[in-house]
Amino acid sequence: MKQFFRTAGGKTLTFIACVLAVLILAGSVLGAAACIECGYYEASKEELFLEITESEENRIIYPYLYRALDNGKNKQSEVIKDDGNLIFEIRDMEGNLLLYTESSKEMKEWDREWYYSVSAEQYHDEFYKNSYKENSVLTVKLSLKEGCPENDLLALLYKLNDLAYEMRYWVYGVGIAALILAVIFFVILMNVSARKPESEDLFPGALHKVPFDILLALFVFAAVVPVVALGESDWARSEVAAVFILFIYGVGILSAFLGLCMSAAARIKDRSLFRNTLIWRLCFILWEIIKWIGFALISIGKAILSLIRAIPLVLKTGLALFAVYLIRAISLGINPYDWPLETLFEAAVIIPLILYIALCMRTLQKGGRALASGDLSYRVDTKRMLWDLKEHGENLNRISDGTALAVEERLKSERMKTELITNVSHDIKTPLTSIINYAGLIGEEETDNEKIKEYSEVLVRQSERLKRLIEDLVEASKASTGNLDVQLMPCEASVFLSQAAGEYEEKMADAELKLITVYPEKELRIMADGRRMQRVFDNLMNNICKYAQPGTRVYVSLEEKDGNAVFTFRNTSKEQLNISEEELMERFTRGDSSRNTEGNGLGLSIAKSMAELQKGKLSLSIDGDLFKAILSFPLI
Repeated sequence: MKQFFRTAGGKTLTFIACVLAVLILAGSVLGAAACIECGYYEASKEELFLEITESEENRIIYPYLYRALDNGKNKQSEVIKDDGNLIFEIRDMEGNLLLYTESSKEMKEWDREWYYSVSAEQYHDEFYKNSYKENSVLTVKLSLKEGCPENDLLALLYKLNDLAYEMRYWVYGVGIAALILAVIFFVILMNVSARKPESEDLFPGALHKVPFDILLALFVFAAVVPVVALGESDWARSEVAAVFILFIYGVGILSAFLGLCMSAAARIKDRSLFRNTLIWRLCFILWEIIKWIGFALISIGKAILSLIRAIPLVLKTGLALFAVYLIRAISLGINPYDWPLETLFEAAVIIPLILYIALCMRTLQKGGRALASGDLSYRVDTKRMLWDLKEHGENLNRISDGTALAVEERLKSERMKTELITNVSHDIKTPLTSIINYAGLIGEEETDNEKIKEYSEVLVRQSERLKRLIEDLVEASKASTGNLDVQLMPCEASVFLSQAAGEYEEKMADAELKLITVYPEKELRIMADGRRMQRVFDNLMNNICKYAQPGTRVYVSLEEKDGNAVFTFRNTSKEQLNISEEELMERFTRGDSSRNTEGNGLGLSIAKSMAELQKGKLSLSIDGDLFKAILSFPLI
């Protein structure tokens, strides 16, 4: 059924059905309003029929009134052959019968009695109907034949009255049913708009390229202008013609409105309802013009500010003073040659003082700029400065001395720290090597006590761990202070990946991990130190072997991204990572809070420092249990 409604035939039938449902709904509303207005819920059917036929009866009787008056002048009575459903007789006010139909003789009780007068004494003037006898000239009694058997307009009105009376309550049910159907058909039309069978793609029609606001304006024009034009002209020759013309006009406007709604639905589906309008385009152009003007004004303002900044401080001060005195002269209307004595004294004293302050400020500005750029040896010349200006200059010089001293102390402290770690490590490594050697010899001695060999193995293992910790500590200290020797040279990035995959394939298999490597399609070359890169890869791969969930896959890929060769290491952590990326990158921070695995928490920190020494970058990303390390180096 869905595919049928998307076909051209289905859309056409649904469109026609929707139009018919709306017309029936409109007819039901008008019918209900007419029933209420005409009193179909209060009066009887016969009373309503008499009210409806009154104007038609008056139209039929009117021509006979003149004949009746003529008969009255001639003192005669005339019988009229029955020609329809109306039976009547016309008498003068004395009761003389002037004109009557053949069936009137059989009437015992009449339905109506009317009185007619004329607008003047002359009988040829126009008649008008009264409800009172005074000043009337004719009395008309009339009735309708039972059931209106003759074929005339009264018979048609009789049938329509019966139909309306029978349908006075049904009209509400029909209206509600029409409303429901109209809504259903309208929703179907909106749903299938711009759709075709067996496809979910959009196929908008030819009008889709026309801006929607233009279509809306054309619809409003077509809906309003004809109504205004018809209202000001004598276009309806009869009530039937008027109803027919309004019906055709209503069907056309309703069809145009449904077409407009379908076009709007198609535009909503492809999100172009507002973008594909003339107003949107004009607003966009206006916005672009405003942005261009704003950009031009900002550029002009920046250029003016740059020009002002380029002018020396003393010259800017002189120009400002000149402008102040010029504005003052113009505002007062005084010729500069006619200035009073106090003004000349003010100019002779204050202007040099301001220029002197500006000159001192220029000297202080140079000193502050030199300190900001890191030139701690710069000295501000305070010989020609006075008062607070001189004090400020001396403070700048003291800042330079204090900063130089602090930097020297900081460097000295860092050197001492590095030397301390290096010396202590060297002093520890010598006896530690002896411990490892003798522990190994003890384990090789033949003895019946198996515990001795077990203790020897533990002693060797923990001594080796302590040795690695000392080496990592020394290396981390050198890497963070930049004291590590790095020799950069062009390298093929994929070589590091293939070497790491080959060296750690067996180790990962022992850890129940499956290594998957992804290589780029083309060669990626970077500047790196092979030894240091090997250490970076060792730390990252060891980290994966220690903390990855057994039975999972490990992905290591190399790709080009934004001018960089990017290595990405992905694995699933076996421990819950309740820690941020920044904390995990710090020294002595480990992935397992229980510290059950071997490691000292320096691997990632060392890898990060070594990557930065090679102009690279190492970053971490944690998403639930997914751990990702991203290592990037600029391409050459």
